[in-house]
Amino acid sequence: MQNNPLKEIMNPKSVAMVGASGNPAKMGTLQLLNIVYGGWGGEILVVHPTEKEVLGNKAYPSISELPYAPEMAMLVVPTRLVPDMLEDFGRLGTKRAVIITAGFAETGDGGRELQARILDIAAKYGMRFLGPNCMGIINAHAPFNATVTPLQNPPGHFSLASQSGTYAAQTLGYLAKRGIRLAKAISVGNEASIDLVDCLEYLGEDPETRAIGMYIESIRRPREFLDAARRISRKKPIVAQYVGGTAAGARSGSSHTGALAGPDYVIEGLFAQAGIIRASSIEEVYFLGHTLASAPPLSGKNIAVLTNSGGPGTAMADTCERAGLSVPELPPAVQARLRELLAPHASVKNPVDLTFHIDMDLLVETLPELLFESDAVDGLLVHGVMGSGWAELAHKVFEKAYGFKKEDMIKGFTRDLSRLTAMPAKYRKPLLVSSFMDSATDSALKSFQQAGVPTFDAPEKAARAMGALWAHAGVRARHGDEVRLMQTPAKAAELVQNTAPDAWDEHLAKKVLAAYGIPVCREMAAHTADQAMDAAREIGFPVAVKALSPAISHKTEMGLVHLSVADEGGVRAAFSRIQEQAGPVPVLVCEMLPTGREFLAGAVQQPGFGPVVLFGAGGVLAEALGDRIVRMAPLSSFDARDMIASIRSQALLGPFRGMDPVDTDALAELLVRLSHLAAHFPRIREIDANPVLIKNGKPVVADALFKVS
Repeated sequence: MQNNPLKEIMNPKSVAMVGASGNPAKMGTLQLLNIVYGGWGGEILVVHPTEKEVLGNKAYPSISELPYAPEMAMLVVPTRLVPDMLEDFGRLGTKRAVIITAGFAETGDGGRELQARILDIAAKYGMRFLGPNCMGIINAHAPFNATVTPLQNPPGHFSLASQSGTYAAQTLGYLAKRGIRLAKAISVGNEASIDLVDCLEYLGEDPETRAIGMYIESIRRPREFLDAARRISRKKPIVAQYVGGTAAGARSGSSHTGALAGPDYVIEGLFAQAGIIRASSIEEVYFLGHTLASAPPLSGKNIAVLTNSGGPGTAMADTCERAGLSVPELPPAVQARLRELLAPHASVKNPVDLTFHIDMDLLVETLPELLFESDAVDGLLVHGVMGSGWAELAHKVFEKAYGFKKEDMIKGFTRDLSRLTAMPAKYRKPLLVSSFMDSATDSALKSFQQAGVPTFDAPEKAARAMGALWAHAGVRARHGDEVRLMQTPAKAAELVQNTAPDAWDEHLAKKVLAAYGIPVCREMAAHTADQAMDAAREIGFPVAVKALSPAISHKTEMGLVHLSVADEGGVRAAFSRIQEQAGPVPVLVCEMLPTGREFLAGAVQQPGFGPVVLFGAGGVLAEALGDRIVRMAPLSSFDARDMIASIRSQALLGPFRGMDPVDTDALAELLVRLSHLAAHFPRIREIDANPVLIKNGKPVVADALFKVS
């Protein structure tokens, strides 16, 4: 990360602001307000053509009249002024900039030309910049806040990179109410010079960042993004929301950032491959990211649920199991100890349900400690802790009935939770809390948030966050994740380079697959009935007989595939029928492989992403079943094994109707080799190996189709 421009941008020693004035309604003024009064101690240079002083800082009439080259420039000016001003800073010697101004690539052809112009200017002077069309940056630890909203919370360890400026700059009040603390926030805008990959690289090395959140509408450098995220996610969790996978999301994202979006299934595969936890909303990005940055990691999947209400406890348990966690019955010794402490009607198995028990000491001290101490518990979910918030809600009726004063009730419901909030660090196990109380008024929630214990306004959200901790435990435990280098086989290169795009038939495609060590069925091409019978005798009956022509893609639907041909008469009859239906085309005589379970393996050159590999249930119903997994090529061995383990049709992989279990190592190797083939030859637009059949447990490609440009 030595040359990452974000090092200086996020930690500048001096900043020049162009666009701030005495008018507090201007965006530049709002940003300068937060820089000046947010506690940052660096040098500030203001450029304004008429004002002599702005917010207590001397203003210079032009960039050329600045006394020295600031380390970073911020531009919040009309679009037409940006190129010349960037040139002025370049001449002065400034190497970093944040361009807040919009009106560039996101607006169409004219804006794209203007964006290309400022890129040329930056390249001329060795300058890198954030934006244009962004909302600024936050380094809460500096503290340096160059956004329109003042920082609300103390610094934390969750950092955000966002293609929406709002999510990085205008949600600080929302986050403060929920106890979510930021370390860094970066609004990338149009990513003309600095993109999400640069952000990942920077945050991956940032010592104050423990978890990374991302809001993504498009990925401009998918291969570099994958490589960076895969490396970083092993040590720092990454959680991201992607919104470009639908037609509406892609259309909105394009108008917003001037970029093309990737199909959702490609992004789903990329995230899985990279170890990124996918969020369904920006709210989840914040909550999951905060949890991953604040809570101790999970070392196992056994979760205890502690609640004073049955419904939330059941919801937590259900959500945990859907996330791959376990909510097992507690050991008999633990249950016995719990039974000594609880009323007869309370449940002690797990969830531990006090059933509206009003003794808060049990809920916040005695029972959590007992559960944390158990080796059978890896993490704890608690619902129902109440502090002054309940008193705020109920004091009116209590005052009328009993004369209780509000202040006395609040005092009575406010307790010291320091023993409970210290337990996660003491036992190195996560504690997540849900409550329906308002954090603005409830003393218990405030105590948790001040101690860095993640809190949630619904039990399912807390359980989902525990699931994210478990998901990252799986990412940390990955092995075999390195992509091995594979040389292009000379035979394959010769065939691809010397064959015209319209000359690719099944037999030729299988020759290329075989050159990569991918197992294909034994087969021979035949131009006459006699040649077909000779081929069948050499291969051994029964055989399959197919039409062989680059002009015929879907032979089965046209009745041009004859299976289980048992003798020479059958071969001659199949040859004749193919000739009658398809004309004078050769046939392909193939060994007859066991049927009963069929898989699909393939690759597609996806625009903007390069080659992606597909695996799933195959055969003629492959499209209807839609059971496919996608990853970017080339694959690591982990990628391939993970693809196989992720299809819904898992029953097909084990012993099935008297058939041997599939050798998944051999199947994974087939996918790895196929991925290298796709990566080596971009002119092969599509590879369709379907079906892949299983012979003696091993995968064999029975049919193949290439589309070549």
